[in-house]
Amino acid sequence: MIRPANASIAIAALLAAMLLPRAAAAAEPSVLTIARLYQFDTLDPQRQFDQASEQILRQTYSTLLTYAYLERPYKLEPDLLEAMPVLGADKLTYTFRLRRGVRFVDNPCFPDGKGRELTADDALYMIRRFADANVNVKSFFAMEGAVVGLDEFRAATAKAGPSADTSKLDVTGLRRIDRYSFTIRLTHENPLFLYALTLSSSAIVPAEAVQAYKDTLGVTPVGTGPFMATQPLSRKSPVRLVRNPDYYRTYPAVGAPGDAEKGLLKDAGKKLPLVDVLEMPLIEEAQPAALKFLRGELDRRELDRANFAKLVTRGADGTLRLVDAYAGKFDLAAAPGGNAILIALNQRDPVLGRSKAVRQAIAAAIDPVADINVLYNGRGLVLQTLVPVDIAGNEHDTAAPVRRRDVALAKKLLADAGYPQGKGLPPLTMRFSASDAEAHNEFDLFKSQLAQVGVQLVGAFDDIPTFMKAMDVGNFQLAFYSWAADYPDAENFYQVLYSKNLSPGPNFGAFSNAAYDAGYEASRTMADGPRRYEIFKSLNAIVRDEAPAIVVRESLRVDSVQKWVGNYKRNLFTTEMPFMSIDMAAKKKGP
Repeated sequence: MIRPANASIAIAALLAAMLLPRAAAAAEPSVLTIARLYQFDTLDPQRQFDQASEQILRQTYSTLLTYAYLERPYKLEPDLLEAMPVLGADKLTYTFRLRRGVRFVDNPCFPDGKGRELTADDALYMIRRFADANVNVKSFFAMEGAVVGLDEFRAATAKAGPSADTSKLDVTGLRRIDRYSFTIRLTHENPLFLYALTLSSSAIVPAEAVQAYKDTLGVTPVGTGPFMATQPLSRKSPVRLVRNPDYYRTYPAVGAPGDAEKGLLKDAGKKLPLVDVLEMPLIEEAQPAALKFLRGELDRRELDRANFAKLVTRGADGTLRLVDAYAGKFDLAAAPGGNAILIALNQRDPVLGRSKAVRQAIAAAIDPVADINVLYNGRGLVLQTLVPVDIAGNEHDTAAPVRRRDVALAKKLLADAGYPQGKGLPPLTMRFSASDAEAHNEFDLFKSQLAQVGVQLVGAFDDIPTFMKAMDVGNFQLAFYSWAADYPDAENFYQVLYSKNLSPGPNFGAFSNAAYDAGYEASRTMADGPRRYEIFKSLNAIVRDEAPAIVVRESLRVDSVQKWVGNYKRNLFTTEMPFMSIDMAAKKKGP
């Protein structure tokens, strides 16, 4: 077994040797620099389910399916597959055929350090590992109840424990056909199942890496993605990845209307990735990141409140443009964030869990409009349901009523709960996943709003790993967080309150409601349309009444992009970085 401490030296040596001819041929490598805002949790695909980890995983690993980079509405397409899976006449059995010749990156976990070809055994190993109760405690909900025998396999792994050999346990619904083909048999017709095969937690990792690195796989990615690491990565240090010379995909030749006119198809057919090096420094504070961007040290960054106000103005028609001092220096790209920013109210808490009136009072006291306008310069969309506005099943499809702040109602509800003007109600603590100025500003606003009705709020400010651990074990009263779309379906948002998804699944606050569960389960097997939207409407009514979570807003993401960057188009469901290009001559000159 290879020791991780020695592995870093070996990986670096192997990759350096491999890259020497490329380095000698190229006068200067092209470098894309994108800041990381948070420390990643783990780079073990099946153990993670957070955006900070996913940002790196998408560069170093691949999934069976992905989303077209340019096309809108979002469209599934093959990634590690040679074509989309074929659904049999029984409407239950999918047949998958892998691309031939896809190789894992060179790594000491393989014989002679040479990456081997990916096969059907690797895909089936991923699904079994995805279902292993000792490995995946965060995202199994995406396949739960979907594959014949998979839930039973998960139960058996839980009973066996983490040290048991479960490789001999059969999963009836998984069958290998040959080296490149396999089938998955579903328990019922399921229009959502293929989405699970796009998640970062369904990325394919070789068994050799799992066995060699064990816990340190979380900092040692060994995948088939567009980039690769030359040494184990650090959560706090800059992440540096290099081009995977064996990567198998090319730049798309098809885009959405208008993409060709924007120059987004000029690199059609070129081998990906389009840059040699991807650098990802950790810059957790907004102002240092802003200064680095203005000096040309970052190629793209999302604007924070202060720098949005400094750099951007709105036209009479609402169009965003740069102020005169910065006009022409870089580009702006704006798009809805595809997320729901929430406040979770923990049902395990003796105060919040026992009193629906207290939860309702808190919900009535929070003002999303002020949050958007005061803290985010209008960079947000008020949501009336859990579902972002660009996803079918949203507030427009379900005719959701508008919720407005109501201080008088909040005070009445507190009195009804036995806490007139908040008397007798202990202070409540809200956890945040950051300690930067933005998090403190958010806390200050909520504290002020709640104080007006008699609720005292205390802030707890964590880093991402600490916050996730607290959420996983339910160690919070209120928690402020964002749930980003994993796939473009409303079900992905309503499942955060499904009782079977208790933390460390996405139901962090342990909400349980039989009517909600029944409606949610019915929606999972239905295609979008009026019947499904009526179910979502009823789920939203339950959320409004029970207040297990307060929907604050959907982000409006505004990116500043350097002029030397090509092919950038925000994509909510896959990484943009392998598609982006850099004009190094222009980058050297600076902004």
